Amino acid sequence: MKAILWDSLVSGLQTGQCVLVLGPDVPAGPPDGAGGEPAAESVRDLFCTTLAQQLEEEGQDVGERVLFAVAQQFEDFGGFPSNTLRNIAAGFFREPGRGPGAQHRALAGLPFSTVLTTCHDDLFEQACRDLEADPKEPVSRHYHFRGEQRDIAELPLSADPAKPVVYHLFGTFERPDSLVLTENDLLDFVIRVISARPGLPDSLRSALRNKTFLFVGFGIRHWYIRVLLKLLVRTLELSGGSVALESLGGLDDRERRQTVLFYKRGTRIEVVDMDADAFVAELQQRLDKVGGYRAGATAPLRRAQVFISYERGDEAVARRLFGALPREKIDACLDADFLGAGELWNDTIEQKIGASHYFLVLNSENLRGKDVGYVNKELALALERQKYRAPGVPFIVPIGVDGLSAEQGRHDLKPFHQLPLRRDSFHDDAAEITRHLWRDFQKRSRDATA
Repeated sequence: MKAILWDSLVSGLQTGQCVLVLGPDVPAGPPDGAGGEPAAESVRDLFCTTLAQQLEEEGQDVGERVLFAVAQQFEDFGGFPSNTLRNIAAGFFREPGRGPGAQHRALAGLPFSTVLTTCHDDLFEQACRDLEADPKEPVSRHYHFRGEQRDIAELPLSADPAKPVVYHLFGTFERPDSLVLTENDLLDFVIRVISARPGLPDSLRSALRNKTFLFVGFGIRHWYIRVLLKLLVRTLELSGGSVALESLGGLDDRERRQTVLFYKRGTRIEVVDMDADAFVAELQQRLDKVGGYRAGATAPLRRAQVFISYERGDEAVARRLFGALPREKIDACLDADFLGAGELWNDTIEQKIGASHYFLVLNSENLRGKDVGYVNKELALALERQKYRAPGVPFIVPIGVDGLSAEQGRHDLKPFHQLPLRRDSFHDDAAEITRHLWRDFQKRSRDATA
């Protein structure tokens, strides 16, 4: 893995700014106090096998051995009472006959303050409580996709690696009706999360803002996991650096490249093809080498999220401006870089603009004369977003290209304060754009914490 990715994860862990996103592929272990070899399967797969066996005992042919598909077949089968599936699931995940596996225990030893999980079990929480040196006191919360907004509990006000908040996106066995088990459940879950009916808690979004993310145990080769991960990244506006740990050894070169590119487009998730045990062990070693977790350490500097909009004739100017904005202060994006072949333009553009602090638009001769084009859609979205800002809080920042004045440019940009970007003073103008954005962003950050 690239050194910059290791450094990002280690820095996030050291300052309490790294979030673990745990998937259900992590292998389970034997029950506490029991001997025997660790399980080669996850609790999810063990439960899938249990359902498949019951169906086969009833004379049913079981096709794809994937939990959502098998659970859907089980629920559709008329030979069981209507609540059988959820009752079996609640009992199985409460007492799965397995304990935390080696990966659960290794991850539990790292200083995560917030953990997102799609696991139906509580093995990570058990691993936290079972740590020999410094046992932790995890706090569990869950999303109830069938519930009302009042059923969605907020997170504690402050998170601490000694008391990590574990948020179960797929529900909890304590509330069987909250569990996401079948294909229909998964579809309903996606619809409810996107429509915010009920919405995920605001405190969860706050806890995830400007963090670094480590995805473990998702099995991203499966199509539904790919869709789910992109849903989480976009819905929760996970704008920080992200690393997905995944073994791609079973894929050929072409499939491996396609899988990796799928995550880079629109999400900036870096896929790391590495043995999970070795990865977590090295991460712990690197963290120990820099002194481990430091309570009260200064978090990495927040960066202003900037969307650069431009008419295609100005792409060279846009790329030059993009390269001139300092990465340590500004996280800028160009649509040409994050939109790949087959990407859903509308959804991706709306998500990127919605996640940005500032919308820079190149006000040029090309833009002024553009009657039809996607840049007009981008500008319309930004103008709509500006309406929700309080007076004096900027979002749209026109950039006058080559001396074009606000009066000469687009009429719908005239109300906004414009900054120049001239060829003969490009670097000075780019530096002034940076200072303007950074001063405002710092003031906004101070006001938010006052």
